[in-house]
Amino acid sequence: MLFEQRNATFYGVELLGEYDVGSVWRGTWGFDGQYDFVHAKFDNGEYVPRMPPHRLGGGVYYRDSTWFARVGLLHAFEQTQVAPDELTTPGYTLLNAELAYVVKTQPGPSGFAPTMLIGLKGDNLLDEQVLNSASFKRREGVLESGANVRLFGSLRF
Repeated sequence: MLFEQRNATFYGVELLGEYDVGSVWRGTWGFDGQYDFVHAKFDNGEYVPRMPPHRLGGGVYYRDSTWFARVGLLHAFEQTQVAPDELTTPGYTLLNAELAYVVKTQPGPSGFAPTMLIGLKGDNLLDEQVLNSASFKRREGVLESGANVRLFGSLRF
């Protein structure tokens, strides 16, 4: 693989929004959304290689002092603005979900009270075949991971 520096123009946007609709149970529910893209061309008019596609997503969430739950979709559009030796990549839609719980502990004699977060997260729950336009391995047809669920945790102190 050979790389050489060339003049190029990049522009793009990343928009994120969240709207709390109202109170329910002990918390708040709402909607969130996102849109992002990067457009890049060399000065000779050719597209810069390995650029991501436009992406649009949104979800619904619930949160309170101990619980967080979210279900969302993220759609990546077909990437057709490719460099001369690249292949276009098809679009895809991901269904993701997350459920998390915060465990608050009582402070000890030192006043130290760690907080533990535990949760379950599912990505690509529809088991979409995702070919990443920014991957060096897309020519070989190497896909991103399929449906997966993981248990996670963190400790803050």
